[in-house]
Amino acid sequence: MTEVKIAKIISNGCGIGWAEGKTFFVPYTLPGETVKIKSAVKEKSFFYTDDFELLEASPERRKPLCRYYGICGGCSLQHASYPAQLKTKKLIFSELLKQNQITLDIDPIVITPGETGLRTRAKLFSFKGKPAYRKKRNSDFVQIESCQLLDPVFFEKIAADIPKRRGDTQFEYSKFTGDFMPGSDILRKSVNGKIMKIRRDSFFQSSEEGAGIMCSLVMREAEEIKAENAVDFFCGSGLFSLFLADKGIKTTGYEIEDAACKSYAENLGSRAKIVKMNAYNLKNLEKTDLVVADPPRAGLGAKLSGIISECTDHVVYIACEPPNLVRDLKTFFAKRFHVKHLYIIDLFPDTPHFETVCVLSRGNTPNGG
Repeated sequence: MTEVKIAKIISNGCGIGWAEGKTFFVPYTLPGETVKIKSAVKEKSFFYTDDFELLEASPERRKPLCRYYGICGGCSLQHASYPAQLKTKKLIFSELLKQNQITLDIDPIVITPGETGLRTRAKLFSFKGKPAYRKKRNSDFVQIESCQLLDPVFFEKIAADIPKRRGDTQFEYSKFTGDFMPGSDILRKSVNGKIMKIRRDSFFQSSEEGAGIMCSLVMREAEEIKAENAVDFFCGSGLFSLFLADKGIKTTGYEIEDAACKSYAENLGSRAKIVKMNAYNLKNLEKTDLVVADPPRAGLGAKLSGIISECTDHVVYIACEPPNLVRDLKTFFAKRFHVKHLYIIDLFPDTPHFETVCVLSRGNTPNGG
């Protein structure tokens, strides 16, 4: 049997350690812990194991909050105290910058709306008439009677509704308006006191509180630079545009999804313009004071990042896939942008996933080298 000391947590939530010339990925471990590997499976350039004995535990280890933890495939960091989880996410992002030879002159600020009972958007499977998630590392299901991450009223509504469903269903809820989807085709969300409509198949953040944090950060930059006009790429139903337009900022949203475009028009009316097109196909853009971009996992990419950098001096880049944000930073750095503010928003507690909000400004402050 091989003893391995865990060095750090990596982006998939596993602990990583080395022994006997081999790299081991070990789930449900923490930095500084020592484990005895009983058996492991070779996968690409590493060995994966969940068959181990914990020899030395970290003081940051805690009893998981959920009885399905380790069976359900949703969470992978619930064995860590919540402060340790936040520290881990910051370290994961810092490691990502280091791997890309990027040095910043600022530290990311970690912001969280809380750990449990917040999520109001979730995909669950109807398994024998009961709510279920996928099991860890396979396609089987585990029936659940509770989920620590979901708003408790939201889960009650899911449990009551799911016998009517077949297969995977996207559920959505607002704790402020009480609206529930798929019970209705249009749902009202409340973000920082503003009500907006979300149509079925339109994207929204995992919680209204999390969306509110992001809106506050966007508006902080818009007000700081005294923006008079703005472009909102991948604008969805108009979350950021709603706040920009309400401050009298002339705003244009770009979105391709039909349901989101309709929601945007309903939410903004004549206060903002919506352009229905795939932003990745854009060839040029008129000058604007501020660009807000919340792209899908693929990120902005070099082409769109280049177009944005030619038309503005100020960008708020919201990213759900940090590696692609870091990749795109190099394009902005080449155009004399620097990172003005950087935030890690923990919208996905008990998992290694997080959102980043990166505020970029063109200027002479060097970083990224």
